[in-house]
Amino acid sequence: MRTAAQPRTGRRFAFRATPGFWVVLALLIMTEEGYGLSLLFFAAAVCHELGHLLAAWALGLPVEGLTLSAVGAELRIRRGCSWLGELALALAGPGVNLLLALGCRRLPGETRQLFAGVNVILACFNLLPVPPLDGGQAVRLILGRLLPGRGGWRTARAVADLTCGGAVGAGLWLAWRGNPTLLLLGLWLTMGRIRGK
Repeated sequence: MRTAAQPRTGRRFAFRATPGFWVVLALLIMTEEGYGLSLLFFAAAVCHELGHLLAAWALGLPVEGLTLSAVGAELRIRRGCSWLGELALALAGPGVNLLLALGCRRLPGETRQLFAGVNVILACFNLLPVPPLDGGQAVRLILGRLLPGRGGWRTARAVADLTCGGAVGAGLWLAWRGNPTLLLLGLWLTMGRIRGK
């Protein structure tokens, strides 16, 4: 989840899906082997965003809109709660995914294992300490609270840079061995880190 502070506009909740979102969704659905897995990822992502929405509503924060793109979702929330509330808002989505993974024991056979795995992957990915991911927001909040002045923000940026650098470095090694997935992820994280400054 990426949240953005918005001024009071008086408008109702606005939903938007970018063309990139529809292209990625169509490609996933057209891949015959990945069809079922894509639906599980989509269901886990919806639950993830619902976790953020429920946390925002519980904190009394107006949610003004949701934008779906090729690289994720962005909630537009009018901010204005305590430090602990902001932290709860950031961690609500991954928390829902982890709870779903634990609760998957009641589902039948292979579907149970796949959905549990999808939720764990989604939670762990979103907990990476890189903005605009949930983990990046949480690390900024925690370090900004623990370290005085601008030290917390500088430390959070250093953690994000190390995470991106490690992902790109490991990704280059794996790409040389024939698997470019981690490299693409590392580059995406780096772009998010640059945009999240």
